Amino acid sequence: MSIFTSLLNNDFLVSRPVRLPNGQGGWAIAYSPLGTIRGRLRPAGGSERDVADQLERAISHVLYVVAGTDIQREDTVEGDEVTVRVQGVREPSRADHHLEIDCLEIQKPTKEVGS
Repeated sequence: MSIFTSLLNNDFLVSRPVRLPNGQGGWAIAYSPLGTIRGRLRPAGGSERDVADQLERAISHVLYVVAGTDIQREDTVEGDEVTVRVQGVREPSRADHHLEIDCLEIQKPTKEVGS
């Protein structure tokens, strides 16, 4: 086991958006589960958020996974008590080692007390 893979501390469910006909000539988006991946999710730092803003996308977290993982922009990732949407996928070293995935947290509606 490499040092990098030993740092991947959580399992995440990846789902991909699929277009389904809505019966009225349009489309509805549903998310189809692809499977579970091993990764590490961390909050994005201030400078990372600033760079992302300049690229006209917001990020809140960075997900690390091994290279070759089937994940792409617009996928959702659930795990470690958070759900995020993939904003972009980078292979920083171009060495087929790991991917850094820019993500934006999806806020779930809160349940009202007593319901």
